[in-house]
Amino acid sequence: MIQWLRKRSFHIAFIAFLAGIFIGVNIAFTVSAQEPSFKYLDFFHQVYQLIRNEYVEQPDSKNLFYGAIRGMIASLNDPFSRFLDEQEYSQLKEETSGEFIGVGIEISAKNGDIVVVSPIEGTPAMKAGIQPGDIIYKIDSKPIKNKNINDIVSMIRGKPHTKVTLSIIREGIDEPIDIELERLPIKLQTVNYAVIDNTSIGYLRVKVFSEDTATEVKKALQYFKNNNINKCIIDLRWNPGGLLDQAITISDMLLPKGTMIVSTKGRGGKETLQEYRASSNPLFTGKCIILVNKGSASASEIVSGALKDNNRAKLLGEKTFGKGSVQKFFNLDENTGVTLTIAKYYTPSGVSIHGIGIQPDYVIPMATISKEEQKQINILIKEKILEKFISTHTKYDEPTKQEFKQLLEKNSIKLSDSTANFILKSEIYRFTKRPLYDLEFDNQLTEAIKIINGQ
Repeated sequence: MIQWLRKRSFHIAFIAFLAGIFIGVNIAFTVSAQEPSFKYLDFFHQVYQLIRNEYVEQPDSKNLFYGAIRGMIASLNDPFSRFLDEQEYSQLKEETSGEFIGVGIEISAKNGDIVVVSPIEGTPAMKAGIQPGDIIYKIDSKPIKNKNINDIVSMIRGKPHTKVTLSIIREGIDEPIDIELERLPIKLQTVNYAVIDNTSIGYLRVKVFSEDTATEVKKALQYFKNNNINKCIIDLRWNPGGLLDQAITISDMLLPKGTMIVSTKGRGGKETLQEYRASSNPLFTGKCIILVNKGSASASEIVSGALKDNNRAKLLGEKTFGKGSVQKFFNLDENTGVTLTIAKYYTPSGVSIHGIGIQPDYVIPMATISKEEQKQINILIKEKILEKFISTHTKYDEPTKQEFKQLLEKNSIKLSDSTANFILKSEIYRFTKRPLYDLEFDNQLTEAIKIINGQ
């Protein structure tokens, strides 16, 4: 058995992030004739035999049983419990490796809509301009509202170097946008770090919690320690979560030995199933600030909650997603399995953040673009004004900014200098190596730098 924490979302081509090592247990069931459920098992068997013997067409027994299992789990009304057939099970094993075929977006089901949580940096989705909050309403011209999210994942994924068109609705834009993406092999680099220019502050970006994340975080913290960097900003924005053991190991590197990291409780919140505590002395003892937002979920919230509740770090940004349930995976055989929600997790202060999220110590909303300016940007995109300009301008420098400003004036596009420069910079770095951090437009990061320096 494993315990895992998971947000109801998928990185296309299956970056779904488990919480625990990918193992399970084979399970067997016995039901006595005295149990009330025996009657319903008899009903089930009768219906199965009726369909097999009387239905107008010859049914496939496997499909009947798989459909029944899915229906039984669907009756729980729990988006985190599900049955995995042979294909989904195989995909699941790929999910923890960080290598996959896809377009590079993480999506979530919300009120019948499929919403983009975040595009992954350096992937086709990021380069095509997919944005957090985009609602996907068609795939290759086929409506998808109220479809099962697993079916949607299957529609988007496919063979490498094939194309898929996503039709999206974006806030502030009146008309839908069609974006064609190429499916490509993607290897996800989950951790990046650097010392912020002209400071003694380490910057540590953790994109997801996969198999090697803790190892890479350890390298980063050791680098900061070896270079006398005693302040660190940990960026967990748009991090959908992942492996529970990685979140615990990373928290362990930052907390004193014996400190509570997280606990899980079963039915009714009464039975404590497991407590996780720091098992060694901290690797890094410097001052920390953690950047979070509405895309920080699951394992991200474990790390954030552990460090916040133990007064080890301050959180800055926006309230987190609020995914605090625990799933356990059960093997039915070697190639199929079931995940069931079996508990909720609690932060060290004893709070369940499920459906609530974690409020940061410093609430700093991410800078946004007004609806009016978004409409102007839409004109730039639809009429390919921006695309044509970027094709001949690959450097973000002062001459390029001035040329772009003149282009906007020529086409009667009204944008503030700040918004114009932001759009220009974002477009240029869709096609070239993006800097690890952005002190020009990342207002949350610049505020964190001020706070950690005591300003």
